[in-house]
Amino acid sequence: TKERLKQVQRQRGTQRKARSRNGVFKVSLVGYTNAGKSTLFNALTKARAYAANQLFATLDTTTRSLYLEQAAASVSLSDTVGFIRDLPHKLVEAFRATLQEAADADLLLHVVDAASPVLEEQMAEVERVLVEIGAADVPQILVYNKQDLLPEDQRPREFVDAVLRANGSTEPTPRVFVSSLDGTGLAELRQLIATAMQTQPLIPDERDPRFDVDPTDLDSSSSDPSQA
Repeated sequence: TKERLKQVQRQRGTQRKARSRNGVFKVSLVGYTNAGKSTLFNALTKARAYAANQLFATLDTTTRSLYLEQAAASVSLSDTVGFIRDLPHKLVEAFRATLQEAADADLLLHVVDAASPVLEEQMAEVERVLVEIGAADVPQILVYNKQDLLPEDQRPREFVDAVLRANGSTEPTPRVFVSSLDGTGLAELRQLIATAMQTQPLIPDERDPRFDVDPTDLDSSSSDPSQA
């Protein structure tokens, strides 16, 4: 209802102001619907956010404190509504209060269903919505979730590497393969978040072959985990 959306908007605004005053590092999960955001949120925070394989399972934003041993500090972690293809502008406006969490974040965890046959299209749709809500320039970590569902011969040799985002950027973005169900890759993800929190480069200055990305090779970099 409109009244509920207004109430959510007021609540989100109050929480954002409080976090801003306290200097809290804000991390938001974004991603196509059913990518496993809420399951990942639960795995990281040990909370019980509603996770379901359906559209808009998360309508409001759920926020928890996440303590990172690697940084000896906590971050604010928020789960947001899942995106869908051709999300109407009116619907974007309706969920503006929820989606604003992503625009106000210091870091986005772009959660991708690694086993989806159309992951590239889904990633592009997420990038489109991020542009619409003013979050396109927020730093990202690409989180390839559900790696446990990949065929054995397509599973990555390294949990962490870097690829190009679907927004046309030529700057490599860190990617980590995880399984929210069995915990694979979560330690690496927490380390990447801690690195971002400490304002260190997410991608090292020294030349690491894992982070060599050919700008003309976006498709193969994004779609074939076995090449990671």
